[in-house]
Amino acid sequence: MVDLTDRQVLENAGRMMVDFQQMSSFVEDPLVLDRGEGCWVWDTAGKRYLDGLSGVMVANYGHGNQRIIQAVTAQLNRLAFAAPTLATNPRALELVALLRELLPAFSTFKLLSGGSEATEAAIKLARQYHKQTGQPGRHKFISHYRSYHGATLGALSATGHSAMRAPYEPLVPGFLHVLPPDPLHPPYGARPEDAGAVVAQVVEDTIRMEGADTIAAFICEPVMQSAGVLIPPADYLPAIRQVCDRHGVLLIYDEIITGCGRTGKTFAFEHTGAVPDILCLGKGLTGGYAPLSAVALKPHVAHAFWGPDEAAVQFHSGHTYGGNPVACAAGVAALTLLREERLPDRAREMGDYLLSGLQRLARKWPGVIQSVRGLGLLAAMEFAGADPAAQGVGQASAGAIGLEVAEAARRRGLLFRRGASIAIFGPPLIISTEEIDWLIGRLDEALGDVCGPNDLGNVGSASDVGNVGDRRNGH
Repeated sequence: MVDLTDRQVLENAGRMMVDFQQMSSFVEDPLVLDRGEGCWVWDTAGKRYLDGLSGVMVANYGHGNQRIIQAVTAQLNRLAFAAPTLATNPRALELVALLRELLPAFSTFKLLSGGSEATEAAIKLARQYHKQTGQPGRHKFISHYRSYHGATLGALSATGHSAMRAPYEPLVPGFLHVLPPDPLHPPYGARPEDAGAVVAQVVEDTIRMEGADTIAAFICEPVMQSAGVLIPPADYLPAIRQVCDRHGVLLIYDEIITGCGRTGKTFAFEHTGAVPDILCLGKGLTGGYAPLSAVALKPHVAHAFWGPDEAAVQFHSGHTYGGNPVACAAGVAALTLLREERLPDRAREMGDYLLSGLQRLARKWPGVIQSVRGLGLLAAMEFAGADPAAQGVGQASAGAIGLEVAEAARRRGLLFRRGASIAIFGPPLIISTEEIDWLIGRLDEALGDVCGPNDLGNVGSASDVGNVGDRRNGH
């Protein structure tokens, strides 16, 4: 490896596109990460940062995890690539066996290489499923405004952020959106406690008004990270499951972020017991050590793709790196680690600790912080005067407090996901209480940098706060 000079960094940083960043601004002070260990990363100048968002909710097992690295290295020395159109490989079969143990309600898995590929495949699978089960008119999809389902054209069509969609419109036809069941910003004039029931009724009304025989699937995130860690009321997903069953509509969960332990369960749908027909996984599937995603199918869905050659009912889609042996080796090691070290339980415990610290900050900065909320190690801080429509990726505007706090935190060595009115945290599942205390302390200082001194004193450790309270209702 060749170390880049400061001049080379600046010259080349302005010649590439970093995701969701305006490059003319990024190049003024580029963040160039060089190495990582545990929950920490270092830039090329040697400055250390606490990775408060696991890269982008990916590095669940921390940076430099030798168990996963050794599995990847061993596979690289054995077989780096197997033609996905002709064969599979032992690591892919091992991965499927592990997924079957973790997901007993699902029978069949399609392996891919990224989250957008997974949600795109789920959309295509749903359309092909209905064509092959005698209902070819079912081509429409319903999803939430403020949702994010990926960057490919079909996944972006399901996404509900106007600013992300606008540059590429017109998008794929047949995608409908309803407001999300946000108890902190209740939709359709609902009371907070009725937000789930009201939106479920809107979904059912939409299906009826469009014609149930035209609706292929409803796709949603069990916890909407892109909407500011929107945690639906507990009754919402079970109600949606019933609506879909009544009308023959497939239910798709996008658990690219929430799967693999992030929310304190192995999969977020386990919190409610409302199991989807199609499940999309990614990110934490390997913890960032190789690109890998998966789509899981329930038996009745998978059956529609099983038949003789002449029937041509196989899934007519694939990607070059789908089921790659190196990626699958990382996935096997990561999921084994997830289970053996009980990381979902750890995420729940550390998530409670993190949330308690954020709640203490909310009490210290009542005119600045409007609410905090979280589930497992996925948490959000919403700033006063927040506009729910401006909480997603790409929704930030210059001078917004969320951006200012994020910049101040970066100067103090803390990274998290920023938005105009929101700060989102998703550190590695291996984070310690001491590291969470460090995170809360730097965040408190960053708030002081932006908002001025606060005479209530230091926040101390998160453990000083006491009971966490109801995570689903926020602060």
